[in-house]
Amino acid sequence: MYHAITRARVRALWRRIGTGDHRAAVATAAPDLRFRFAGDTPVSAEFVGRDAFAEWFRALYERFPGLRLTPREVIVRGWPWRTTVVVRLDVAATLADGTPYRNEAVQWLTLRWGRMTADEVLEDTKALDEACRRQAAATAPR
Repeated sequence: MYHAITRARVRALWRRIGTGDHRAAVATAAPDLRFRFAGDTPVSAEFVGRDAFAEWFRALYERFPGLRLTPREVIVRGWPWRTTVVVRLDVAATLADGTPYRNEAVQWLTLRWGRMTADEVLEDTKALDEACRRQAAATAPR
């Protein structure tokens, strides 16, 4: 039962995040959240802290306005004091030059008593880096 409830809560949270409400994710983060967005792209990051997490999300949505993140699959295991959640995501946006951006990502979370204590995201960095370059070129002052 715990796993089903947690899965439903994660899906509900992603519905909010997917519409641009990143504050919902920040609200679930522990003050000492360990976050890592893997790769070597302008949005890649590794840090500790809820405030840095909020800033990272703000910058992500600033870079990609209208970004849509849709959970495809949610897997939950463990117990309330140490829960592992894995989420497969579809990523979509329309870039500033009008081209569509599509990608997929996997998020690996650790929850403790409902608080996110670790979050690691793996996305196709080649596609992401190209999208970042296109956004930068299309929004650069001329």
